Amino acid sequence: MEWRKVAVLAVGGLIGSAYAQSGSIPEVKRQAIGLESHNKVRTADASEAGVEATAAGFEFMGITLGGPLVRECPQERSYGGNLYDVASRTSACWATFSMRPDPRLNVRNNRALPIAPLDNKRPTGTQAVTAIVVNGRIEGLRVETDGFRHANELLEQLQKKLGRPTWQETGEVLSGVGAKFASPRAVWELPDAYVQFNGIIGTVDAGLIVVYTPAQKAREMARQAENTSSF
Repeated sequence: MEWRKVAVLAVGGLIGSAYAQSGSIPEVKRQAIGLESHNKVRTADASEAGVEATAAGFEFMGITLGGPLVRECPQERSYGGNLYDVASRTSACWATFSMRPDPRLNVRNNRALPIAPLDNKRPTGTQAVTAIVVNGRIEGLRVETDGFRHANELLEQLQKKLGRPTWQETGEVLSGVGAKFASPRAVWELPDAYVQFNGIIGTVDAGLIVVYTPAQKAREMARQAENTSSF
């Protein structure tokens, strides 16, 4: 099923054709947010909500969570060494922030590996995408968004894909000049995935979608508890 174009967590970055043409990927902005666990976990089957789930994992933006890491993006020869040629990809692939291959990069265990979904799997309003990779498998995705500009549209698309949220609310955020913006937030606690949507986070032009496998959600909650108990 194609996208068109929470409780609550942290996030990551995209590589799209525009960035491929520019030759660089923007640094991922990191913003910490709290992860809560809501007791109600959806038990309805995937077909009821239109969720794309397989025995291998949960599909989001054409990327399978719980599945093996996607392939490395294709490369092209360039002055000074190879560059990633993201525009020629035929499936989702990973690259580096510098857009140059780095043999030192640990892709087996990485908390912020840049991923380039296919353009037709990228909803309008989504920006940088990064993956959490554990033992060579994609355990989480962090998707930056453009904040208030497409917050309502992205929430609607998530509801079409995932069904009714486990938890949902709309808050109010003030911009630096005092303007008020609605900030929708929602969480889906599904049998095979945890999805969190934050319409606005940090600044009004930034939002975040987080998707975790059940195992990664448990790791994040344990890390959050540890951080809370430390000085």
